[in-house]
Amino acid sequence: MVDGLWTVEFSSALNLFGSGVLVLCNKKILGGDAGYYYSGEYDVKNKTIRGEVDIIRFDKNSISVVGDLDQFRMMFTGQLSEDEFTGVAQVKNKPGLTINIRGRRKESI
Repeated sequence: MVDGLWTVEFSSALNLFGSGVLVLCNKKILGGDAGYYYSGEYDVKNKTIRGEVDIIRFDKNSISVVGDLDQFRMMFTGQLSEDEFTGVAQVKNKPGLTINIRGRRKESI
């Protein structure tokens, strides 16, 4: 239902913005942006997507939308429609670090 290539846009509580790509396949998430790569897992129930993603910096000059962190784990939840989702993510163990996410499926698997 959600497996495919997705583009994502982020906006954080720090008023920072970003974008990247995700591949969702068999409950696994892989992706990245200009400075970070993403690896995690997701589950879908009743048009709700939930999961956790590790965000790891590979470009030491990049800053994430939640600040100057080398690595962090995000928990997210969102609502799915046909080829789009919107949701909220939070840095694990840091309640004030949240981002809004909007994803659009570009290709199906």
